[in-house]
Amino acid sequence: MIKSTQGYSSELNTNAAHLTQFWAQVQHESLSLISGINLAYGFIKHEDNRRAIVISNGRVESYLKYQELIYDCYQQGFSVYAIDHRGQGLSSRLTSNPHQGHVEKFSDYVDDLDLFINRVVQPELHNELFIIAHSMGAAIATHYIHQHPGIFTAAVFSAPMYGIMLPLPTAIIKRLANKLNKTTPIIDSNLVTANYVISGKDYQAISFKLNQLTHSSVRYQQYRDLYQQQSQCQLGSPTNQWLSEAIDAAKASISMARESQIPILILQASKDKIVCNRAQNKAISGLCQRIVIKGAYHEVFIEIDKLRDQALTSMFSFINQHSKIIST
Repeated sequence: MIKSTQGYSSELNTNAAHLTQFWAQVQHESLSLISGINLAYGFIKHEDNRRAIVISNGRVESYLKYQELIYDCYQQGFSVYAIDHRGQGLSSRLTSNPHQGHVEKFSDYVDDLDLFINRVVQPELHNELFIIAHSMGAAIATHYIHQHPGIFTAAVFSAPMYGIMLPLPTAIIKRLANKLNKTTPIIDSNLVTANYVISGKDYQAISFKLNQLTHSSVRYQQYRDLYQQQSQCQLGSPTNQWLSEAIDAAKASISMARESQIPILILQASKDKIVCNRAQNKAISGLCQRIVIKGAYHEVFIEIDKLRDQALTSMFSFINQHSKIIST
């Protein structure tokens, strides 16, 4: 095992030998469901195995994208487990077109996370568990901790999907999605045929200049290079079914976070154009607090070092504040 060191990964060394050496130690597995769906995941156990972090990623993402974050969590003394949600990343696709972001029910994501924690994480008998989640993954995690409040000590959510930035009022978009939705099971298959949202399309690599995810050209290019090399991870627009489910799940997440029985920290990206910051603000309560990462786009974990370091420092301070275990 690599021994823990101080500091976070930097844009200057995203391809450095120590990261390559670290990633070679991460184990890559999959979890098979009764339905025939396989959920891909990666994990690494720290030599001090008392505390562990579960990572729930956002829409279109794979845990492969989280190499730097997994490295930084490990350096801070945590075992780390990261799952690819059904229908994306290295996990099984759900539609006949593998580029469509789709889910039958948003609760399927939550059930998958529960199964992953029960079968993979909890058998390792860590003393404390924390969850870090981004965007859609944060909505999934919010539903999960609402249903299972005794599993995690605390949660950190990056740009949680508590509302989606849409071109028209949410109610109108929801009605359109329901009206246009055409989802049909394929006989003798686990797949369905489904249709994209209006103007939806297969995966396309957007130029850095047009991206709304990060100010870091280095990390953005690394993200695009990964998806070029691992074409299985490529995902396009969502289906109408996904959008309808996501709108309802995002709205429900607000009250769940506000009423959370465990501490939640929201890392809010001030220049987010993907999810709604006003919706996140509605979730703020006694146990759910917010830190604004000023100037950040949607993906604070792949932002420029100045913004990313601020987010990581806030995150680990929050986790350590609520941990009953002193890291050594």
